[in-house]
Formats: sequence, structure tokens, C-alpha cells
Amino acid sequence: MSTISFKKPFYTVKLNSAAFMLILFFIGTALLSAWIDKIERKLYGVKPGVYIGEYNIGSLYQNEVQLIIREMALKHQQPPVEPAIDRESGGIIPGQNGYQIDIMKNVANIMASKKNQRLELEVIYTSPEHADSELEQAAEVLGAFETWVQGSQQRVNNISLAISGINNYLLWPEESFSFNEAVGPRTIERGFLPAPVIIGGEADIDYGGGVCQIASTLYNAVLASGLRVTERHPHSKPVYYVAEGKDAAVNYGSLDLKFVNNRSGPVIIKAGFYQSKLWVEIKGKENKV
Repeated sequence: MSTISFKKPFYTVKLNSAAFMLILFFIGTALLSAWIDKIERKLYGVKPGVYIGEYNIGSLYQNEVQLIIREMALKHQQPPVEPAIDRESGGIIPGQNGYQIDIMKNVANIMASKKNQRLELEVIYTSPEHADSELEQAAEVLGAFETWVQGSQQRVNNISLAISGINNYLLWPEESFSFNEAVGPRTIERGFLPAPVIIGGEADIDYGGGVCQIASTLYNAVLASGLRVTERHPHSKPVYYVAEGKDAAVNYGSLDLKFVNNRSGPVIIKAGFYQSKLWVEIKGKENKV
């Protein structure tokens, strides 16, 4: 059997003719495959020099283009932002449109593009579910209630902190309100001070004392507005600021006041404290008969 030798400075490689032919076959196959791929890309792929954004996608097959566009779509998307109420000022924060990449449209544009063409991504704009005008129209008082505040400066401090937790609070239709979630834990780290509370039917002192008064005031405003109350707890003894059966005891982690906006439009909770008077209003758009 004949052999072929390749001499190097330090070693010699000997191949028989069958092995040599096998190597030539694989090399030839690889070169042929590369040549066929080049021809097919020229015939069926993207035209040379085509860019989408910063990506050179010339000569790519359609399935390769689709993978790139899908990857770009994950990076270049923005969900719409619903209009909101500024919790400090009560002003309307306009909603914002979102957008997402139109994958199939971009792939089609790329495959139809001309040589050296530069393309921009085609996007689909999406609108928020709700319009700014819905908040503009939520200006009528649906229900309101007032109570008189008595007690120490610590108690007034706690009530003021709780007011900031619920004032300018927005509820879209079918959204739920939780007093404890809105006001948060009544701790010294968050500024709440020790003040009188009712625990087990007895007077005591605890952080956040007085917060139940704003919960009760809110509860009565909610009743007047017709919103659906889903959780409410009475005190273990009567309180001075509302009639018996009209109070709402709250305790973070155990007792909560919850209700649902069962109206067709948004409602906004307004609350304030002025000259010893605590007030709460539920605003929305009155349904005309």
C-alpha cells in the first residue's frame, strides 16, 4: 500500500492513500457546504450591508433574523403607564403610552430590504387602560364624614401620619383598599408615638393610638359613598367620636378596614385635619340617572 509523507523539522507524518483520500473528502465536503451556504444566503438571505439599528444583518436567513428581532424586542419594550394621582399635591399625573416591537413586521421589512439599506425598528404603541379624563371627572363628593379630635399632641401626631397614608389615594374600579397597607405599621421608626388605645375593652397606651379615629371616619365616608366594605371590626367598647356601631377598629397585622371600589369609574380618597376637625371625602363621578 502506498504512503504519503509530510516532513517537518522535527517529525514526519505518514498517511496511506485511503486516509489521505478521506481527508480530502472531508475538506472538499466542508468547502462545498460553505460554498452552497454562501450561494443560498445570497439567494434567500438578507441583502448584504443591511442594518437594523446597530446590527449588521446582511446575508442572514429569515429564521436567524427572527431570533435577533425577538431578542431586541425583549430589550426595547415599555408597558403603558396608567394615569395616577400625586400623593403630595393631589394633581393628576398623566398616563403614558407604551410600545413593543412588531416582530413579524420587522422581519418582513428586513427580508424585503435592498442592499446597504438601514432600517429602524417598527413598534406597536399601546395605550393605558384608563384615560386622564377619568381622573379629571372624579371630582364630585360621593360620600363624606367628619369627627372631632381630642387628646394629647401624640395622638394628634398619629392621626396626622395616618391622614398622609390615605389622602389622595386612588382606586380604579374593582380595586381593593386596605387601611393597614395604606397607613403601614404604627412604629416609632415611622414617627408614631405612644397614645391612648382600647385593648380588650380596657384603656391602654400604645404606639399609633388615635389611628382608629381616622379609620372610623373613613369607614363612615365609605358607607355614605356606597362602596362595598369587605372587612371591618368594632371596638370592644364604645368610642366618643362616632355613634355606636359606626366605628372601625384597626391594628396592624390583625384588624383591618377594607373596601372595594364597586363603581364604574375611579374614586379618590381625600382626608385632612383642620381646627380639631378630621374629615374624609370619597370623590368620583356621580352616576346620572
